[in-house]
Amino acid sequence: MMADKRRATMGEGGTPLIPSILSPGLSFKLECCNPSGSYKDRFIAAEVSRLLAAKARACVATSSGNTGSALAAYCARYAIRAVILVNQDAPAGKLAQMQAHGAQVVRIPEFVSNPSVTAEVFGVLTQFSENCGVPLVVSAFHYCPEGMKGVESIAGELAPHQPDHVFVPVGGGGLYSAVVQGFQALGGPMPRVHAVQPSGCLTVVASYHRGDNEIRPVQSTTRVSGLSVPTDIDATRALGLLRSCGGTGIAVTDEQVYAAQQLLLEREGVYAEPAGATAFAGWQQAVAAGVVKETESSVCLVTGHGFKDPASVQAAAARHPDLTLSADALSGALRQIVEGTC
Repeated sequence: MMADKRRATMGEGGTPLIPSILSPGLSFKLECCNPSGSYKDRFIAAEVSRLLAAKARACVATSSGNTGSALAAYCARYAIRAVILVNQDAPAGKLAQMQAHGAQVVRIPEFVSNPSVTAEVFGVLTQFSENCGVPLVVSAFHYCPEGMKGVESIAGELAPHQPDHVFVPVGGGGLYSAVVQGFQALGGPMPRVHAVQPSGCLTVVASYHRGDNEIRPVQSTTRVSGLSVPTDIDATRALGLLRSCGGTGIAVTDEQVYAAQQLLLEREGVYAEPAGATAFAGWQQAVAAGVVKETESSVCLVTGHGFKDPASVQAAAARHPDLTLSADALSGALRQIVEGTC
């Protein structure tokens, strides 16, 4: 039987790069504008193309949310059965995407947050994939290098703008690795690519600041969905690339991430989930520490759309409660509303 030559695509890539309203040198790469709402569409498009070539009719995957959302969408389009393992805290918006597209979601308590549980699950999945010939889809070079090559296209889209700095959120390290490798493959000017990681799940950044090459498993406490990866998947790769490109490892608290998300929503008009605001939180910290000048050309990756994590957006919206007014009271209240005194 001939292999399927189709290339899986839903129009991913080519996302907008918009200048910041708040800072002269800053821009945002809106990866949230990909078809399923995150940069993971680049990975999944390449990976599903590989599955089609292999005539796969089913796959099993792990996800903290966005990989599963993207996989479910593309598998629906190309008639591939998707089974997706998530932890019990995966955001409702991402789970709804997966299930709406027809994927089978399986919840595993403490998966992702607990290193021993995570290692056990990956062991089971790897064995199942090998024994049954069902592809295992994980958004990491360690598991799916061909798919992750698709993420390197971000660098190709940024290179013509010649940024001095690029800020990348780090969970497992795959996205960071893909961005740096993408720039390296182009062979042109290399920006400093900074790794921004939640302080509640420091793997890459902790090792960077210790000055060693050991990625130590952690018990993740971060609430930032998508960046809670407590074990070394692509972290060692990312650490080596961080040092080679002259980037800085930046730790940000969950509170700093949520504050950055609020600022994106209220001042930049960018509808991002917390993970999508993490790079911006890192840029703010780098500027405050004098690592980066505000006037230098910097790009923050906005990796995921706000609809992915509705609870975080609802918390931001609560700062601006609605009003209930009768028709008779409206005329007298409008001026106060417009002037912000009501």
